Amino acid sequence: MKWILKILNFYINSSIHVSFAVVALVGVTCITLDINGDENLLFFIFFATITGYNFIKYSRLAKWHHLSLTESLRSIQIFSFLCFFGLIYFTFQVAHEVILGCLVMAVLTVLYALPVFSRKRNLRALPGVKIYTIGVVWAGVTVLLPILQQAEVINWDVYIMLLQRFLFVLVITLPFDIRDMQYDDVAIGTIPARIGVKKTKILGVLFLVVFVFLEVLKDEITSLNVLSTLVISIFSGTLLILASEKQSKYYASLIVESIPLVWLLLVFLLTS
Repeated sequence: MKWILKILNFYINSSIHVSFAVVALVGVTCITLDINGDENLLFFIFFATITGYNFIKYSRLAKWHHLSLTESLRSIQIFSFLCFFGLIYFTFQVAHEVILGCLVMAVLTVLYALPVFSRKRNLRALPGVKIYTIGVVWAGVTVLLPILQQAEVINWDVYIMLLQRFLFVLVITLPFDIRDMQYDDVAIGTIPARIGVKKTKILGVLFLVVFVFLEVLKDEITSLNVLSTLVISIFSGTLLILASEKQSKYYASLIVESIPLVWLLLVFLLTS
C-alpha cells in the first residue's frame, strides 16, 4: 500500500497529472473545432507543462535546499530535467507560430514565479493576479496553440472558446484557493481570502452559467457541444460546492484536476 501511495504522490507532485489535464483540454479543443490533434504538439505541451509547473513549484526550494533535498524532491528534479530535454526535442517538431505563442506564455510563467517586480515580488504575490494569470496561460495554451499548429483561422468561435476556457480554468482553480487559504499570504488576495468561501462558490457557479451561455453565442452551435458543456459545468460546479478548507490532500490535486480528463472522455464519447 505504501508503494502505491508513493507512486501516486510522485505522479501528482511531479506535475504529471496536471500535464495530462492540460493535454486533455487541448484534445477538447481539437475535437470541438474538428482540427487535427498533432502528436508532436501534444508531447510538446505535455513536457512544457511539467517543466513550467515544476520550475514554479520547486525552483526556490531547490535553490535554498539543494544540498539536503529529500529523496522524493531529488527524483522530481531529475524527472523534470529529463522532461526538459523532451521539451527541447519537440520544440523542433512544432510550428514556429506555436513557439512564438508559447514564448508569451513562458514570459508570464517567469513573471509568475520569479521576483522581477518592485520589493522582490512576482505576479503570484500581486493582489488578485494569481488566478487570472493561470487562466490566461491555460486558455492560451489549450485553445490557441493547437490552432496555430494547424494554421487555422482565429474566428469568432475561437474567441468565444478562449473566454469559455478562461472561465472554466478559474472555476477549477477555486478549490485549490479554498484549500490553500490557511497557507497563502493574505497579501496575495485570492478570491476566497477576499470574499469568503461561500461567496467564492456562488461566484464560481455564476462563472459556469456564463460558460454555458457563451456556447449558444457561437456561429456553429451543435447539440453535442452544448450538452458536453452543460454536463461538465454541472460536474465542475458540484466539486466546487463540495470543496472546503479541510479537504482531503487528494481532493483538489487529483479529483478536481481530473475534470479536464473527464471532459475529454465525455466529448469523445458524444462525438464518436
